[in-house]
Amino acid sequence: MTDQHPGRNATRGIRRDSPQDHAARPVDHADIPQDHANIPQHAAGQEETRAEKGGTSSHHGTHPRRSSRHSSHRKRVEQSRTRRASRPRPAFQPFSAEQLTARHAARPTISYPDLPVSARREEIAAAIRDNQVVVVAGETGSGKTTQLPKICLELGRGITGLIGHTQPRRIAARSVAERICEELDVPLGGPIGYQVRFTEEVSPTTLVKLMTDGILLAEIQSDPELRRYDTLIIDEAHERSLNIDFILGYLAQLLPRRPDLKVIITSATIDTERFAAHFGAHRYGGKPGDAAPVVEVSGRTYPVEIRYRPLTGQDGGPHEYEETHATDRLTPSQQATHDWPSAPSTQPDRARPFARSNTVIPSAVHAKPETPGRSDAVDQVT
Repeated sequence: MTDQHPGRNATRGIRRDSPQDHAARPVDHADIPQDHANIPQHAAGQEETRAEKGGTSSHHGTHPRRSSRHSSHRKRVEQSRTRRASRPRPAFQPFSAEQLTARHAARPTISYPDLPVSARREEIAAAIRDNQVVVVAGETGSGKTTQLPKICLELGRGITGLIGHTQPRRIAARSVAERICEELDVPLGGPIGYQVRFTEEVSPTTLVKLMTDGILLAEIQSDPELRRYDTLIIDEAHERSLNIDFILGYLAQLLPRRPDLKVIITSATIDTERFAAHFGAHRYGGKPGDAAPVVEVSGRTYPVEIRYRPLTGQDGGPHEYEETHATDRLTPSQQATHDWPSAPSTQPDRARPFARSNTVIPSAVHAKPETPGRSDAVDQVT
């Protein structure tokens, strides 16, 4: 048998014999080990070569060099991962130098309306400046939703990163963005923008971004450390929806890795002690027993006067009080047999359970006013 690849066979160290050599050379099966008795000649030659090189003589054994190569590869991979983890990451800059200059120039003039939060804006600003997490408990009508982003803008936030402001509903995110734009006299999509599903009004000069909590949760997939934001305002945290719970839990793990990130948690009915203790222990440099500062702001309510319109008939005139007053004194059995004056029916061939008239039907009968499109239906009142 002629070897067509002598160089390759010489490198492998495999000795090939012709069929004549095999026939001329007798084989003593007593000298072959028991585990090599059923191995072909070319496989046995390979095993002999491996044994000569310091390998194993078993056909199914593990090659020590191969296992050593695998272990050394795993060590190199682990060392590389350790070096990458310990290497300081460069500061993430989502905007170029020209964009940062434009964002500085786009800062609007801050003005505050007469609201309870506006009266305590200095205290809130000091808490945000000196702490990584702040819990603001403000009653409904205090102005926390619209004034907190402006307090952050006044502190210089929102330049190197966005001020993210989450709302549980899309209509709330859009309406709050429009309200802040109206107070600051800026166009929507400029310094103040919003993003909801299928709609985005955000530009490179947007400083405050209103969005639903689902949008922020989806952005975590592409930006795990939320480097595009330098401030996050989690509004309506008391609703404790699935999205809000995911965001709060993720932020508790992210805060130690982002010491530059400010988080403001706001709600009208929030358990301030539990939230402050939880985020105080998970913030950067925090330890069990620490608590985040809590700022409580009272709300503003207005008196409500309830007025009732006088009852009027179908002709626009007042009801006949004497007849109504007289029928109210009837017993239920007399009311059932009383001849009520009825208005002409549009369908005289069908029975009507209660006739409509210009007089007020006593409350004992429990009749309801006629509903458009249901003139033939029987109203049942429980």
